[in-house]
Amino acid sequence: MHFCFEHVVPVTREQVFGFFANPERLELLHGGWSRIRLLKHEIQVHVGAETWVEVSVAGFVPMVLGFQHTQFEPPTRFGEEAIHGPFSKFSHIHEFIAQDESTLVRDLLQVCLPWHSGGETGMRLVAPTIRRMFHDRAEALIRLARNGAVTSCSLQLVPPQNEI
Repeated sequence: MHFCFEHVVPVTREQVFGFFANPERLELLHGGWSRIRLLKHEIQVHVGAETWVEVSVAGFVPMVLGFQHTQFEPPTRFGEEAIHGPFSKFSHIHEFIAQDESTLVRDLLQVCLPWHSGGETGMRLVAPTIRRMFHDRAEALIRLARNGAVTSCSLQLVPPQNEI
């Protein structure tokens, strides 16, 4: 199943990208509505970096998800794919499109469940949760941009060590 989510954030593309480039920002984005706990991550996103999180399913069942970053093109896009979790396919591309002093944030997802987890029928049950999660994340990002947290938490990007 494919998803596309878009929203405009009232800060520059470089600031939004720098905010997202640090996996620790996940906890800020998901605070208060979805329990997410970082288990392992690198300081900054780059190709090959992994981010491992624990999320709560149905509010109380812990599930570990692992992602490997497959794209990193500052300040326009980065992406990751699941390497651990219940999905047979989970690909997420983040795009950042400059619009004057604002940024259009676009999330492109391809998500599939294996047949033994319900396949496409199971995805119809999971899809509303994914939509709600991205809606809530967009509201949180806009709120964080308006209160200055995106700007103050934005990383100054540095090339990964293998690119220096």
